[in-house]
Amino acid sequence: MSKTTPKTPVKKWGGRLAGSRPIIWIMNLPPIAWAARGIARDVVKRQLGERPMLETEMERVAGINLKATVEQIVYDVVEALGYAGAMVTTYEQGDSLPVRALYVDPNLATNEQIHQWESKVSSYSENPASITDPEIARVFVYQEECQDNLSVQAFKAGKPVSSNDLYDLFIPIAPPASRPIVKGIQQALGIHQVIAIPFFLETLVDGRPEKEIVGNLFAAKRGPISRQDELILSAFGRQVAAAIESERRRLQIKVAQRLVLEMQSSLQDEKKILQQIAGGLVLELGYAGTLVAIYQPDGSLSARVFCIDPNLASDEQVGRWESEISEYSGHPTGISDPEIARVLVHQDECEENLGVRAFKAGRPVSSDDLYDLFTPIASPASRPIVKQIQKALGIQQIIAVPFFRERLVDGQLEKDFVGILVATTRSKKFSGGEIELLQAFGQQAAVGIQNAQLYRQVEERRRVAQIFGRMAFSATASVHALRNHISAFRMYLHLLQIAPPEQLGEILKSNARVIARLDEAVDILDNLHQPWCEAPDAQTDINICLIKTVGKVVPNRDGMVSREGIVVRESL
Repeated sequence: MSKTTPKTPVKKWGGRLAGSRPIIWIMNLPPIAWAARGIARDVVKRQLGERPMLETEMERVAGINLKATVEQIVYDVVEALGYAGAMVTTYEQGDSLPVRALYVDPNLATNEQIHQWESKVSSYSENPASITDPEIARVFVYQEECQDNLSVQAFKAGKPVSSNDLYDLFIPIAPPASRPIVKGIQQALGIHQVIAIPFFLETLVDGRPEKEIVGNLFAAKRGPISRQDELILSAFGRQVAAAIESERRRLQIKVAQRLVLEMQSSLQDEKKILQQIAGGLVLELGYAGTLVAIYQPDGSLSARVFCIDPNLASDEQVGRWESEISEYSGHPTGISDPEIARVLVHQDECEENLGVRAFKAGRPVSSDDLYDLFTPIASPASRPIVKQIQKALGIQQIIAVPFFRERLVDGQLEKDFVGILVATTRSKKFSGGEIELLQAFGQQAAVGIQNAQLYRQVEERRRVAQIFGRMAFSATASVHALRNHISAFRMYLHLLQIAPPEQLGEILKSNARVIARLDEAVDILDNLHQPWCEAPDAQTDINICLIKTVGKVVPNRDGMVSREGIVVRESL
């Protein structure tokens, strides 16, 4: 969408005036409103009269994905069924319904004309108004100022809702002062009625089937909308719902594949694996914050990784909040330090903790109160501070999802509790589809932890085997050296026994060498007595070893040729 130009001070003042209650009241008086609608209708007709008829079809989006599907559906509703325009909104994080696809009969209005109308409506407000930019064209289901919006009405009713007033589709995006303009556009386009059709996904929540509303399909018609119209449009809505479910599965598979690859590359780093999972939920799926806590042998749940949306709070801000909570608690309190952020699952004072409740229930447990995640780490006196933090982050619900490791015991499959995955959302509640996705992420965490533990076990076994291998090699060499020393002692003692008296003096001159060899033998015996004492690795110059070896095999060398005529060529 083209960006609106910055307003001048005069225009800005005019926008404030146009949005004021007296002007809104005056603009909606019958004579003034009739005149405004007439002006808008004349402008539309002039624009339509100057534009040649469009004969080209809407440009199709390549590829089979959610965006392509919803754009194809709004196109078909207009071109195949003859509606003036169609639109799709999807239910997203923060309980918002942004416009994700829009198509208007090109014989009635071009995209350029739609942008002109958006600019005209925007002139009545300080904020831009748009139905083509999803960052602007979105309403929030539970905000009071959005309750009269047709999309919100259909969402809350869970059934089709129609209206004779096109403006009901734009509340509160278009300011009330622009209502006559929207009415004039409606009359110029010949729109008689608009309808919002909610569409659903069938999900399981606690084993029970539940309808989850995932968006709305809108249609504007140049005649009354019949019951048959509702049924046909509902069928199109079911197509959108199926596309959304397929997109969820595709995203789940995509994220799972990426996690598997990353876990393989970080097999030995358990913390890195958990960081990838927590970060993926925040950065890729839009959750406000996530935490992974691991069940320890002492019966505690200890926070290992924590991630928060950087657009909501920085690490420094989180640190300041922790300090503020600590002041009220009288002791260090934090969610990022595993030595502090830990609860004992079997202690009575921890039974209200959200993670402990999920552990005991063996299934996901949610709460509307962020403090449930901190009790009893943060004292009750700090509860108002935690409430303020929750409000500042826009968090509406928290969920703790336990994950397990399966193993066979005597032919029976048993589940070992591994930890919990905590996620926070800015939506009113977690949907069944979201809970299912979080459970899949939790199992990825369990697999990652199990793989890291197996890797460490294999590495430990390999290290032990390496040590024993060194010990075996060292013991073999030591025994060989000890035998050489013993042979030398025997020879020395034998010479002392058989040598004539006049040769004893010459033999005794080698006492120093014999004593040195005895000392070496003692050292060898000491090493054999403590074989687990690993000798430190020392670098060895292989070239020097080779030269010495060649010198022993081919003694008395003069340069490269020995006295025996043996030629030795060295390439070191």
